[in-house]
Parts: sequence; structure tokens; C-alpha cells
Amino acid sequence: NSRGQLGNGTTSASTVPVTVTGLTDAVEVDGGGNHTCARRATGTVVCWGRNSEGQLGDGTTTQATTPVPTTGLTAVTDLTAGDFHSCAVQSGAVQCWGYGGNGRLGTGSTANATVPTAVPGLSTVQAVEGGAASTCALLTDATARCWGYNGYGGLGDTTRTERLTPVTLAGQPRVIKDV
Repeated sequence: NSRGQLGNGTTSASTVPVTVTGLTDAVEVDGGGNHTCARRATGTVVCWGRNSEGQLGDGTTTQATTPVPTTGLTAVTDLTAGDFHSCAVQSGAVQCWGYGGNGRLGTGSTANATVPTAVPGLSTVQAVEGGAASTCALLTDATARCWGYNGYGGLGDTTRTERLTPVTLAGQPRVIKDV
């Protein structure tokens, strides 16, 4: 909890569960690299913890020990917190924010984004999952698109080339997201 990622208003470690301050309607929670995000029943997103790369999505790089609203998200149906970035599905599209290194935001750039930024070319997404330096989206037709770090070929496009925008997986295997 050195960055406030427990969301209880402190940076003190805890060996027992703690209550996140002011969050009573979470329907989904995901933890990333020293930050945490939650999707509320209202479809909005709040995040807390480390924010040095803008991964809380509130337009700042200020650390928060309690939840802060992520800017501009109102109808989110899925979210993910990667290592130093976060993404959400809103109206079938993906919005990402935080550290842009390796292209993990999918925006065509390696620049950081302190507010949610659209990933181009995606309009039928049902789920998104962020890893350490890459992100993948599951589309409604059960195919997937991935972007970001690809040094070990993890994006599934038969290359080891870093991708700044979504690429189609080779052979389009059907994917099932863990629930």
C-alpha cells in the first residue's frame, strides 16, 4: 500500500482486508501495478493508488489514496488495470490511459495519457484485459485484437514487433474470457 492502492486513505500496509473509502457500489475491481480501478453500478470508473503515468485517468499525475473519478467514462461494461495503464470498454469501444510505453494504450503512440483515450478501429468489444506491457480486446464475434509489447510474440500475430495499434491474432482463435 505504499502508493495508496488499497484505497482506504492511507499508505500503511495491511495484513487484513480493508474497506475502500466511499466505494459501496462496485461491480468490478481490477488491480494493476500499484494502482486499482473499479467499475461502479452507474457505469462510471474510479481509480486510486500510483498515478505517476496518469493511470488513474483523472487528468493528473497525482497519487490518490482514495478513489478518484476517471474522466469522461459513463457507460463502462468492462475494465482492466495493467502494470502502469488502465483500459475500459464503453459502448463497444476501448478507452485506455496511463503509461504509453511499448504502445500498450493502442492509440498509435507511445505517449502517456492522463485521461481515457480511444483505441482506433475497435467498435464491437465486449471485454478488455491489460498485462504488464500489452493489452488485448475480445470482440463480440469471439475474435481478439492485441497491442503493445511483443518481444516474445505474445500478441499472437506471428511476429515479435511492438504494435502501437490493435493487430489481429493469426488464425483468429476463439477466445473465452475468465469470469
